[in-house]
Amino acid sequence: MFNTLLSGLVAVGFAFGTLRRNWQLLVGALAVQVVWFTLTRGGSAAAGQTPNAVQLQADAVSVFVLMIIAYTAFLGFINGTAARYLRVRAEMDLAHEIHQVLVPAIDTRVGPFEFLGFSAASGEVGGDLVDLVANGSEWFGYVADVSGHGVSSGVVMGMFKSALRMRLRQDRTVSALLDDLNDVLVPLKSSAMYVTAACVRGGVDGTLEYAVAGHLPILRVRGDGSVDEITTPQVPIGMFERYRFASAAIACAPGETLALVTDGLTEVFDASDRELGLGAVKTLLGTRAGRPLREIADAIVAQSRAHGAQLDDQTLLLIRRL
Repeated sequence: MFNTLLSGLVAVGFAFGTLRRNWQLLVGALAVQVVWFTLTRGGSAAAGQTPNAVQLQADAVSVFVLMIIAYTAFLGFINGTAARYLRVRAEMDLAHEIHQVLVPAIDTRVGPFEFLGFSAASGEVGGDLVDLVANGSEWFGYVADVSGHGVSSGVVMGMFKSALRMRLRQDRTVSALLDDLNDVLVPLKSSAMYVTAACVRGGVDGTLEYAVAGHLPILRVRGDGSVDEITTPQVPIGMFERYRFASAAIACAPGETLALVTDGLTEVFDASDRELGLGAVKTLLGTRAGRPLREIADAIVAQSRAHGAQLDDQTLLLIRRL
């Protein structure tokens, strides 16, 4: 009973001493082990054990020492791996918090327009962005999707939002704004990264300026439930140097809704590898024309997640003229 208890205490001493880097505890456990074996061997010799028995005891001591060495090496490996994991985990938690600050949910009204938007990341850090910037009765709303996933996409997404908000302080057209963003982003990212975006600018009247850069078309839901695709076919932002972007204008009548979505809501596949597609979103929007924006947004997300697993960030911005 005593030997069992002492063995357990020594093992705990080795474990805590190694994992907590408590060298005094580790040395103490080793000293107890040495004293214990010394006393045990001395007692066995006094009892008149045969040479074979002494040899067996020596072999047992050697095996035990080797087990201690292996156990210590294993604990050292686990300790190092755990420390690296905890550092990465802490950095990912911080990145997730920053992402939550950069991409808050939108539920507001500016002049005769109401807005509802959100972004659900597929991992700890997303590369999608939804934003609304209001200046009095004027506003600028957009969704953007950075290529790739993870922290690198999140970093580019943060740079994109910062640069865009700085450029919005100037009275520029949407096309000129995208030109500036392209010039800023190209030298600050890897050559394989780019940003697709769909954006709309409006004011007190129903005339809206919009631009789509390598992104899904903006869906325009009319009062009668018909759905149009409006777009400006051009490359994503940050793909080519000195690329010049274009914008267009539409008249938005009272009761009409614009839906800006990212491909995380459409490129969803079921068990038979069938894609949900943009057509399903258009059909849903047509059947719910005039319904509250919250109800429409919830229905779009529910449809996407019922069709298949979420593998990409899912982002949506709804704009309605009241």
